[in-house]
Amino acid sequence: MSSVLLQPGQAYFTDAISVGKTKPYPNVYLAFAHDKQSDEDWTIVSDEPTNLQTFAQYRLRFQVEESFLDLKSNGFNLEASRLRDKFALSQLCGVIALTMLFLVLQGVQVVASGKRCQVDSHWYRGMSYLKLGWNWIRLAITHQWKIQLHPFLSSVPDPQPAIASKRQYDDTLKREFTVLSRIPAS
Repeated sequence: MSSVLLQPGQAYFTDAISVGKTKPYPNVYLAFAHDKQSDEDWTIVSDEPTNLQTFAQYRLRFQVEESFLDLKSNGFNLEASRLRDKFALSQLCGVIALTMLFLVLQGVQVVASGKRCQVDSHWYRGMSYLKLGWNWIRLAITHQWKIQLHPFLSSVPDPQPAIASKRQYDDTLKREFTVLSRIPAS
């Protein structure tokens, strides 16, 4: 089954099905859509019933990809360590995790104190808290400022959620789909 048959702006959701031939994975749900804005076919496999909200939830999962970028080419370059020893790798991951926490705490404080514009040129917040913290530490070292330790994250809602671009953000609010009760015949 493929979403190729869907026209732009159409979506289709299956009931529970099994996926796979030799060892079928039972009780999964499929979500298909053809997005008008990107002209892309979307397919999602879930262990929970799918609906239009599934696409919004999946979009949130992509934000995790930014964290992977921070671990890889966009930040710590973890793969370049080429460590194979489990103990050494776990030690390195521990140091990176603590460093990430420290940088996120710095980034949150930069936003809370209204100093984000000093390290992020975007009109809206365009960087992760980790990147904001990283840039702030670089700036503090360059200017020989005292680096504050902020021991906790706030539980209040994010005052400035990251937005890659205003157009992209506005486009996500305009996505609409017509839900089909059956896949159209080819």
